[in-house]
Amino acid sequence: MADFFEDQNNMDEDDDIITLYNEERDQDEDFYHLATLDVDDRWFVVLKPVEKLPDIEDDEVLIYEVVEGAEGDVFAAIEDEELLQKVFDEFMKEVDALDAEEEDGEE
Repeated sequence: MADFFEDQNNMDEDDDIITLYNEERDQDEDFYHLATLDVDDRWFVVLKPVEKLPDIEDDEVLIYEVVEGAEGDVFAAIEDEELLQKVFDEFMKEVDALDAEEEDGEE
């Protein structure tokens, strides 16, 4: 797992970047798009800040539900802690599978 987050620190401008507006700081912030997951027939997006943000640790990710809004898809905060944990667990399964593939390729 640690390898995954170290690899994410080496992402470059060719990677998928999503810009979100932070209302609290009144500014746009860029995030790497790490994954889009289908969990229980609902879609979720996993993001990591491009630059260090004061309220997000280096090994933390943000998870939002993708919902249809009036002007297209929007990212909605997940209030249900159990659902958030379930989506995070699914993300970690994907990370573990990716790590296993990379290890198999190195042999």
